Amino acid sequence: MAGAQRYLLNRDGRFFARLVVPKDLRCVVGKSELRAPLGPDRRTAIKLLPGAVAQLQHQIAQAERKASPSNIPAAPARYPLAPDQIALSHYRQRLTFDDELRNDVRYSTGSVDDMHVQSLREAMAGRLNDEELSGLRGTSIERFRRSGNLTAQIGSDEWRQIARALCAAEYEVVLSRICAAPSPRLGHLTFEGQGAFASQC
Repeated sequence: MAGAQRYLLNRDGRFFARLVVPKDLRCVVGKSELRAPLGPDRRTAIKLLPGAVAQLQHQIAQAERKASPSNIPAAPARYPLAPDQIALSHYRQRLTFDDELRNDVRYSTGSVDDMHVQSLREAMAGRLNDEELSGLRGTSIERFRRSGNLTAQIGSDEWRQIARALCAAEYEVVLSRICAAPSPRLGHLTFEGQGAFASQC
């Protein structure tokens, strides 16, 4: 979190996510920096920061694609993240979304898909093939790709590691729904199957 807070800006008691636009893209974006409002409360702002930064990075990535002809090979990721950082970002964004859902009284009537949970466990244990992993978390991987966080190609060792890390993060989100007490960090996650978590409900 300390690294992400370099994107946090306080202006007159209100917080913003702030990302400097690379010089070579300013003519496309039309600005030297991008901001997203996070509100007046610092604790809430820090909670919303990862998701807001991801959105700003996505805007930069879109500008980068617009500025580059499609026949030029893909450049290295502009905002590269390690698999565990990608998983943590996904986890925090999903928890923020779940917190919003919990304001709806219908939230408690939802159920957990046992087959989905089992698929996540199988993925964490490395038992799923590339097509199955893509079906589970391919959309999430492409979202991080569009944000400039990765360049791994489907089927590569790096891609599979990212997919498994995202499955572990999603599994932790499911646990938080069951327990209604989400863990503040992912440091205890491993990818060894059904014993992957130190604390269960």
